Amino acid sequence: MVKTKLEEKKAWVRLLHSSGSQIMIAQIPLTRVPTIGKVGGYMNFDFEGHRVHDYSFLIERWHSLAQKAGLQTQVYATAEGFDLFCFCSPALKRAGGIYLSAGIHGDEAAATEGLYEWAEVHAPMLRQLPVMIFPCLNPQGLLFNRRTDSDNRDLNRCYHLDECPRILAQKELIQGHSFRLAMCLHEDYDAQGVYLYELRNRATTFGREILAAAGHHIPSDPSRIVEARRTELVWMIARRIKFKKFPVLAEGMYLSLYHSERTITLETPSEYLLGQRIQAQIAMIQRAIELSFI
Repeated sequence: MVKTKLEEKKAWVRLLHSSGSQIMIAQIPLTRVPTIGKVGGYMNFDFEGHRVHDYSFLIERWHSLAQKAGLQTQVYATAEGFDLFCFCSPALKRAGGIYLSAGIHGDEAAATEGLYEWAEVHAPMLRQLPVMIFPCLNPQGLLFNRRTDSDNRDLNRCYHLDECPRILAQKELIQGHSFRLAMCLHEDYDAQGVYLYELRNRATTFGREILAAAGHHIPSDPSRIVEARRTELVWMIARRIKFKKFPVLAEGMYLSLYHSERTITLETPSEYLLGQRIQAQIAMIQRAIELSFI
């Protein structure tokens, strides 16, 4: 029997609220999950001595999670001696999926950890959620805690180019996909709180609700939010006049142009405690996905 779009949305809402773990992370102060740093049944995210810049350890955990959750694993490129991985659920189709990425800037560890911890918390439902996940786009940057790659390139300024093999390989991998939601996870050294960029194609905004979810852990940065809204306005105008000759394309801009109905770039302030930043990332990922199926 073919489901209508409304029936499909209702089915996803039921799934998102029926996981055995605490699915509504945005509504609780801490996340219940039996893993690292468990204190009294809650994740305390004490990462002192934890290997948040160890790419091999990160991927080892992702492989274990993929096996447990039934995700498909693919090496889509090799860069600077590291294999780059993509994890997809069996539910992923060409249209209507969710794109998640982190680690394009190696000095933003809460992004890569937040993405992994979100997936770990929701492992029981990942097989049924149509996700395509890029856990770390810049392994050497993560390892050496630096923003750029070994050639000092900011990979998040290379999506207009075909001369960067790893970016080209990623673009080829997502060719033909149309995502309902794409999320690029980042951190900002100068920010005083969380903020986001939301590039959307004639859709209602999710921004306030997503930031409210993060607010249980880190407040918003009003000045950065104003700056982000200006950027979004310029982008919407450029889209309306079908302007495509951008001198530089970031990952989120590329996705918005060619692959996604709604693209959200999340930013947590890297001067806050790592645990708070990870929790904020988890809360924002989860709330955005919930809103996408309502």
